[in-house]
This record gives sequence, C-alpha cells and structure tokens, in this order.
Amino acid sequence: MPKIEQLLLRDIVPGDVLAADIYVDRQLIMTKGSPITEKAIDLLKRKSVHFVSIYYKEQVMAPIDLNIPNVKSDTLQPTESLTFNFAAISEENYETFDFYAILAELDIEIRYGEILKDEKKIDYLQKLLAKILSNSDYKNYLMQLREWDYHSYLHSIDAYIIGTLFARHLNLKNIERLAIGYLLHDIGKLKTPRSILSKPGRLTAHEFEEMKMHTLHGEKIFKQIGLSDLAYIAKSHHERRNGEGYPESAPTIFTTELELLQIIDVYSATTMKRTYRDAMRAADAFSLLYRDEEKFNDSLLTLFVDFISIYPVNSIVLLSDGYHGIVEKTNPQFPTSPRVKCMETNTSFHISINNDITIIKMISHQTEDKTALLNTFYNELVSANVESAKKTYLKIVDNFKVIEYFTKIFIPVYQILNLLHMQKAISDKKYADVINYMKQLMQQKVNEQIENNLYKENVLILVDDQFKNDYFFSVFLGLIHNDRVMPHIMPLNANLDLILNKLDTAEFTTTCVISNSHTDTLLLSYLPNMYEVPKNKIENYLIGLIGDNKDVFNFHYLLEDLAVEQPFVFL
Repeated sequence: MPKIEQLLLRDIVPGDVLAADIYVDRQLIMTKGSPITEKAIDLLKRKSVHFVSIYYKEQVMAPIDLNIPNVKSDTLQPTESLTFNFAAISEENYETFDFYAILAELDIEIRYGEILKDEKKIDYLQKLLAKILSNSDYKNYLMQLREWDYHSYLHSIDAYIIGTLFARHLNLKNIERLAIGYLLHDIGKLKTPRSILSKPGRLTAHEFEEMKMHTLHGEKIFKQIGLSDLAYIAKSHHERRNGEGYPESAPTIFTTELELLQIIDVYSATTMKRTYRDAMRAADAFSLLYRDEEKFNDSLLTLFVDFISIYPVNSIVLLSDGYHGIVEKTNPQFPTSPRVKCMETNTSFHISINNDITIIKMISHQTEDKTALLNTFYNELVSANVESAKKTYLKIVDNFKVIEYFTKIFIPVYQILNLLHMQKAISDKKYADVINYMKQLMQQKVNEQIENNLYKENVLILVDDQFKNDYFFSVFLGLIHNDRVMPHIMPLNANLDLILNKLDTAEFTTTCVISNSHTDTLLLSYLPNMYEVPKNKIENYLIGLIGDNKDVFNFHYLLEDLAVEQPFVFL
C-alpha cells in the first residue's frame, strides 16, 4: 500500500501525485490520483489551500534537532525557584519554528471549522506568536515543553490559536497579553513525569494526584516570569463552575477569559489524536461538553459552538430562512455541513447541498441521555459496527459504573451475537471482531483495577483449559476484579507442587475450582477454604445479572450459592 504524507503547499512540486481529493467550499477541485502541475499549484494558492496529501516519493524535510541536552531524566529535577538551564538552546533553533507545519499537525481542516479560513487570521496569529517568543523567558519555557512532552506543546499551541481568535471574536480586552496565558497555560507540566504525561491508559489515583500538581507548578512559573496577573489561568483552568475540578473546588477568580480557556482546554484535549487513542470528532466533543454543561459557562459554550460552526447532533439551530432546525447527523469529512431537519416543515436536507440556507446560530442543545448513548453503543456492537462503537465508547467511557458495562453490554451483546452467529446471520469475521473488541474493553477495565491496587483479598482459581478460553470466563474475571478481589489463575491439571508453590506466594483467603466434574480428592485436601463451582452454573449466574435491578455482583455470595457439596470422605 503506497505511503501517504501531508505536506505544506509550498513543499509540493510538479509531478507529485494527489493522494486525496481536494475540496474548497464543499466543491471538488482536484481528484485523488491527479498529477500536480504548476497550474494546479497556482490554483491551490488562489484557493488558499495550505496542505496537500500526496503519495510518498522521497523525504522532503529533514527533522529539526532542537539539541537540548539538559533534559535527560524522566522528571525534571525540582529546584526552589522552578528555574531551568536554557543556555544549551541556541537562537538558531528558534528560527526553525514553522507555524504552518504546526497547523498541519493540528488537523485544522476538521477541528477548526470556519475560524481559520482567512489568510489574514493566520498571518495575525503567526506575527503575534513571533512577538510573544521575542521574550526569552516565554520562548525558553515553550521550547522546554516541546522537548519534554511534544503533545503538551501541540496542545498549548492549539489553545493559543483557538483561545486568541475566540477572545478576539468576543472583543475581550488585552488580547495580546491574554494570548501569552493561553500559550503557556500548561507550562507546569514541565514538572510532571514523562511516564504520566505519555501513559496510554487511565492514571492511578496516585498518578492523578501528581498530574493535578501541574496547575500549581504553572502558577509559580507564571509569577516567576512576570505573569502574576495571568497566574490564575495556569492555576484554575481545570476548575469548574459546579465545584468539581482541581486544584480548588471553585476558582477564586472567575473571569470570561478563564472560562473561555476551560472550554477550549477540553475541546482541544478530546479532539487531538494521541498515540494510544483516536481523536474525538469535533461535534462529539461538543456533545460531551453539553452533557457536562453544569461545569462550564453554558452561554459561553453556545457562543463557542457558533464560533467554530460545527454543530453537534441534537442542536436546535436558527436557519437563514428564519425557520428552525435540529441537527440530525454530522459529516466527519465536512463537519460544518451537517444534515438538518427543519422543525416547521419536517423536511431534512444537508447544509452543503442547500447552500442558500445556512445555520445562523445555535438556539439550544438537547443533551443525549446516558441510557440512550449506552443503547447506541449496544446496537452498534450487535450490528458488528465496531468502528462506530469505538467512537460512541469515547462518549460513555467515564459515565457508567464498571458493572454496567458487563450487565448492559458485555453479557447481553454476547448472547445476541452468539445467536446470530449460530443462525449464520453474521459472518465469522464480524463475530470475531466484536468479541475481540469486547474482550479488549474488559481487559482495559481489569488493567485499571490492577493499577489502582485497591484489592482487599487474594483468591486462587483453578480452571480447566476449555473454560479458561471461554468468553464468560473473561466476564467472570472482570467482575471479580471489580469486586476488589485479586484472582490468581492456574490450570486445573497443574502439578500439585506448582499449586503449593503458588499458595506460598500470597495469603489466599479462598480457592475456587471451576469444573463440571469433581476434583481430585488429594488436591482438595491442600486447598484453603475451597469451593467447587460448575462452569455452567457460573454462566447462568452471569446471564441472570442482566437487567436494571440486577447489577450487583458479589463473588463470595456466588461461591456460597453455587458451590457443589463434596461427596468425598477424606481418610
């Protein structure tokens, strides 16, 4: 498969071959596979196209070496004044800062909506950034962040771009000063270990406490470099109106400038891609913000949606013909062109097709019910639409108890899929894809429990190979972990010496033997507090958990209720 790369227009040369269609104002102007000519380049310049995807031919740009040798360990060594040695960063390296290259990395075509279509705005941002970076302190700290955690650096540039333009749109005062605060709002992450900043999974409670400290570190740095009037931005951008957030339960200084950043910070973080997760679509990010609108300034949030002009599903909007519409569906490739249903005429149309009708402004948003989101996720899995399910999962991941994923998703979906598979209504591949995806999600939940290490006891589980590879055993283990019980798994036919060695490694409160046949008498005599449970009883018990009022799993109750009596007499 040919390699594709996205280049700045200025780096395109005649003879390059387009790897993707090019649209301008929703009109196709060049098609994938077309060779690029001088005339084509002139046309793209006139149409203000900044980035082009081409099939890879040769390396166009050499990587930039910042040559900052003073950052070596996993954490920056703390000093009383939070100062850093910038002597090793040469002035020449700063000149390599390429604003257009940064824009290419930020996927502005699908995240920025209508805000950066004007070349004058790009020029304004570029010149303002150059002015800010003429201050050696600001420049040094930003470059340190670039070397320390590149994603945090990109996020900072992103917040600077969106925040500055939105503040300008709102006619706020002292925008140039405010832009410095937005650019450096996360500078406290220089004191956060790289292992935490780049961790692919959920942070443990201890790691999250350390992460939260970046706000206080940032506040100190702001005061140290002459930004005392903006220090509250570094400190309070994670605080929330409803008392949630950190480091304080509510900001001591509540300004439009701060509330603007609180919204943009979430929008930027969720819509930027990480190495370990996909980016959330812009419209979905707005749905997420509206779902938690009690945390934010809701009036400012609505203004921000209008500013970006990407409207989430269930938005009630005013149309240019005076009618009202509800956004029915968003378009991932053209996020500013949703499908809208006119509420007065009950007709649906795409904004892109009906160019004479546009969206004037947002009226309100009907927040998706959490149960409805869960049902959407459920239906996508049952229909084997794994890619859509992954996107829906991003919306619901932090809003349901772990037990609900098992009782409302993992168990019932498996039942339906199994039935469809038996009836050959779903292909082997699709069936396997969904099962594997659900096992991955279950393992994620298990990994989170292991990292938090809140277990209250250890149990030894002996299981035959057949059930060990069964889907219901994965469900069973997930629920045991969620019950704060650490299971240690061994095969039922394991050598007795191996089992005894295992018993010496930890204090086991219970042993669970899972089998449909009685276990060897000699083995049972060595096992502490032993329960023998038939695997078919476990499956039936798990199926019985399905339902709104049956979401309680108790490992010890299961053992007491389902264990078979031992018919053996020990001599």
